[in-house]
Amino acid sequence: MRIITLAMTVVLVMNISAAELESRVLTHYIPQDFLETAVRTEGWTEVAINLKGGLVKGDTIRIWAGGSIDRGNGDQPGQYVSGPAGDAVSPSPSGSKGVLSAQPDHTFALLFKTDGSGIKKSAVPGKPLEILVAKDKEKLFVGFNDEKGRYLDNHLGKGKRHELDPMWMRVEVVRITVD
Repeated sequence: MRIITLAMTVVLVMNISAAELESRVLTHYIPQDFLETAVRTEGWTEVAINLKGGLVKGDTIRIWAGGSIDRGNGDQPGQYVSGPAGDAVSPSPSGSKGVLSAQPDHTFALLFKTDGSGIKKSAVPGKPLEILVAKDKEKLFVGFNDEKGRYLDNHLGKGKRHELDPMWMRVEVVRITVD
């Protein structure tokens, strides 16, 4: 009788504790044309997240990025190239800060923001940037932090025709459900 009672107690305790399940509800690869526009625009560009019902409070946006951005400003194409995480090693020639953020570690970086969060810098390639959604129906914005007036020099990739290692970006929306 004790064994049956003990077994029933274990089964009930296991059923009471709920498990959290993580499910990816959206995976969106950003087109190269959109990225080229975002890198060459002096300001923020909205990333359209087409999710039925929109973003919900508690969702997590994971952003993966890689490749190269040729930010121009040189005599040769590919002379000044940085990744999406920026390039704090080679500061701007004029010593000025970026248009979107004045923080030194955001120089020449791909930046992201939502309506409810502050500005976040892209993670290094191979690691995702995670942004927690603070309210329903939030929007995601992307921008490249370059000097004022230098945006038209920017291109994706490096090399004379910018075909080598072009920048890419993937956006995932992850929703936690309690089982």
